[in-house]
Amino acid sequence: MHLKRISNFYDIKFLNKYSNKYENSVLQFSTVQKQKELQYYKQSTTSKKKYKIDLKLKPYEELLKVLEARKQDLCNKDVLNYDNDSFRTTSLKNPIQISDSCNKNELHKDYETNYSSITEGIYAVKYQIKKKKSKSSEKDITDNKSQKEKKTKKSKLSSQQEDIKRSTKHLYALRALKSYVEVNVYANELEKTQMYLRRHLHFLKRKYKLENVNYVDLYNLLISGWAKKGRIDKIKQMLSVMKEDQVSPNLESYAYYLEGISRSKFIDVSVIESVVKEMKSQGFYPEDIFKTCIFKGDQREKIIEALGFVGTNVPSATCEVGDAYSCKLLKRLNDKSYGRSDRLQGYCFEEKDIDFLASSQLEMENRYTLRIASVDLNTSRPSNLTLKSRRYLEELEDTWRKKLTAAFKKIKSLKKSSHMRGYDREESIYPFIAVVDIEILVDILLQQIRIMAETGEFFCPYEKYLFKELGTKVMNHYFIWLNKTNKITDKVHLIYKDYLHYLLNPKLLSEYSPREYWELLKSQNPNGPTIDIANTPWPPSVLTRIGSELFDILHKVISFDPNRVRNKSTNKVSTSPVFYITYEEGYSTNDLKISRHIGTHDLLCKLYRDAKLDYLEFDTTLVPMVSPPKPWVKYDSGGLLITAIPFIRLNDHAIHQATYYSKVPSKNLNPCFDSLNSLSLCPWIINKPVLDAIISVFQKGGDEHLDVPLNPDNFSSAPKIVSTMSMKEKAIIWKQKRDLKKKKCETSSLWFDCLYKLSIANHFRDKVFWFPHNLDFRGRTYPTPPHFNHLGNDLVRSILLFAEGQPLGKNGLDWLKIQLINLTGFKKRDPHSERLKFANEMIPEILDSADRPFEGNQWWKTSDKPWQTLACCKELANVLRHPNPEEYVSHFPVHQDGSCNGLQHYAALGRDELGAIEVNLHPSDAPQDVYSGVSNLVEKLRQKDAANGDEVAQALEGFVRRKV
Repeated sequence: MHLKRISNFYDIKFLNKYSNKYENSVLQFSTVQKQKELQYYKQSTTSKKKYKIDLKLKPYEELLKVLEARKQDLCNKDVLNYDNDSFRTTSLKNPIQISDSCNKNELHKDYETNYSSITEGIYAVKYQIKKKKSKSSEKDITDNKSQKEKKTKKSKLSSQQEDIKRSTKHLYALRALKSYVEVNVYANELEKTQMYLRRHLHFLKRKYKLENVNYVDLYNLLISGWAKKGRIDKIKQMLSVMKEDQVSPNLESYAYYLEGISRSKFIDVSVIESVVKEMKSQGFYPEDIFKTCIFKGDQREKIIEALGFVGTNVPSATCEVGDAYSCKLLKRLNDKSYGRSDRLQGYCFEEKDIDFLASSQLEMENRYTLRIASVDLNTSRPSNLTLKSRRYLEELEDTWRKKLTAAFKKIKSLKKSSHMRGYDREESIYPFIAVVDIEILVDILLQQIRIMAETGEFFCPYEKYLFKELGTKVMNHYFIWLNKTNKITDKVHLIYKDYLHYLLNPKLLSEYSPREYWELLKSQNPNGPTIDIANTPWPPSVLTRIGSELFDILHKVISFDPNRVRNKSTNKVSTSPVFYITYEEGYSTNDLKISRHIGTHDLLCKLYRDAKLDYLEFDTTLVPMVSPPKPWVKYDSGGLLITAIPFIRLNDHAIHQATYYSKVPSKNLNPCFDSLNSLSLCPWIINKPVLDAIISVFQKGGDEHLDVPLNPDNFSSAPKIVSTMSMKEKAIIWKQKRDLKKKKCETSSLWFDCLYKLSIANHFRDKVFWFPHNLDFRGRTYPTPPHFNHLGNDLVRSILLFAEGQPLGKNGLDWLKIQLINLTGFKKRDPHSERLKFANEMIPEILDSADRPFEGNQWWKTSDKPWQTLACCKELANVLRHPNPEEYVSHFPVHQDGSCNGLQHYAALGRDELGAIEVNLHPSDAPQDVYSGVSNLVEKLRQKDAANGDEVAQALEGFVRRKV
């Protein structure tokens, strides 16, 4: 009777639901039947809630199949056996399956003939449905076979994709394991890590079943840890473990072995001899250690000391300058004199500045944070509210610092205890936070509080994004600490100063490229650590876990008193958490997805807004350098001095691409390295008059017509809703509030972006600075500082000048005038002669714009690029007022963009003269436009077809235009 009870539930609960929706369809419900079922349903003791959970309903057509199966069950209840475990499957059988089961039992063979006589109630319609199914059954079988064949083919085709997916997961797991082992070694947790490594490696081998995977680097990390302690017994144990796991030691393994012998209390020469003998039996030689291995700290000296006991000669350092270009197209560039002019680039510093520049940049990178003055302040004296808010904020931050310090000490103690006892089911995060000072962790969290409070009124970051950002900051501080521990920072400082001397030596510049001379300096300074060491980045999962742990501390510890922000005088102290969790709906592949976001308390946002702090903080990777960038010499070495930046910008999921590029021989990437080095060595300065003009507009509230965003604090609030208002009036006000909030959000993002740009520019206004460059995944070059660089918008480009100026020369003035008209966009289709003529006619307006940009006729504001136009007007005014314009030293950059670069390459490669003309690759009086050329060609063909009587061509008359 179990099926009976299920069917009754269907009849009453869900047929009523569908009866309203489909009351005009062929589906008819019997009132008598429903009353009978209702009576039986009331007698049932089965819970209704249970069925809501267990049953997953399909559309009403499937429901009819269930009901028909129930009817058949009433006829065949002595034949069919319905168990509690299988009632759902049985009840969902269609009539054909039921009849087949009846025929097999040779009972109720008259089912097919008697079925047509059933015309009452809910079963009236099913005869037609059954007939249709019986007619199309053969077709369905054929379709099912074809679908199965497609699935089989798809599974075969996707086997390669499955292999890639499995290898990708294995790479992630391997990277996570390597980073975990490394931090444990530096956290002095060798014993536990040794057991964990072996257990986890066996797990990886069983899970992924990949062949030809070498895990020797993981074992070498532990061997290096024991070598620092001089524990030869542990090193021997690790080598025996490697032998059991069928992992052959490499040259680096033996190098660490020799280091461990040198650091041990008692040095046994026979042990050194046996190690050297074993090395040679494996095809390695002691001399190769100094050619291929990397060294940290004083490892090189310790290995030399050990080999000295057995009389092994250490090869003297050879001066290497890197490989020449191997590409046929670039072989001519191996000649240093080819294509070079007599003028050498200047770098705008003197020999006496070298120590200061190198020390300043290294100090900034060691702090990892740069504090700069904000340009948001437009009054010399803060208001009383600002001073009061600042005092409370200082009090809060002092309290927060003490609480966070105590919390981190407690957390580190608990995590260490749990880590030592092995209570963690997964990789413990204790080693990752143990290698970073508590003071640094506290600074990271306080900086994050300010960032979220200043932007939290209009923006709630995605939880995992915030966690990953916090974890990344911890990782970068760990790398800085690692460089200091391994004495890499000191050696980089030494070599970098010699590199700056090279940049001031014309003879060396003509003989070596920056990459070649950096390699030469490395070979001339072999002692000490290797400076081009690739740090192991922590995987995203680890970064997210670290960030989650930090935010959990932040969420539990940090609080504030809202009444003090409201300026309420009360003796009662109330505390409120700073952050809260919000949930937002989204859709991913047509599925509803709920995401968690971190919100900031509105009153804390108000406190920071009222305080108007006079400084901003940026990571050193986000600002220009105060000294020339380190040349790119390897895939993972270049740009900043000791802070790692990627050679190619890839997301975290592109692990295969990153692995591939890391294995490409450096000599194959030398042309890319030299291109980036050439761009990175260009020094820049600030155009102070234009910067001051933009800051004045920004501080006065902004100007949308000049692309200076409005200050969101100056927006008028929406009217308040009064109870006497009608519903229509309330709806209008609610809409105004929504629109105002949306506009505030959009304006806030633009305003902060402009604030960052102007504040960074103002900080560097009296300095020479450089932009390190890297590549994106398509091979295009970009400056690494994202906020402020020469590829920015009109506002940023207008405040940048070349640090090295050049005389204008004979035709320089005319080209400067033409550039000014190009910026305005007034003469896009005219030749240069017309543009020059127009510029001469507009000289009075140009001088007026330069002298009185906001009080005069303001001609520059009508330009397509107003700020660059204003900068060019000021430059042109200086030239015209110079006694000899040809000798005027100009620093003004002319920003140019290619027209259809892809088509230009195709035209050049194919020697296509017509195509070259259309894309401005061929000399021409007037600029060409390939899009207009294509539209003109199409229009000629249309006219030809229209003349031949083509109706479509005739109908398209006047519709073939450049813009669609």
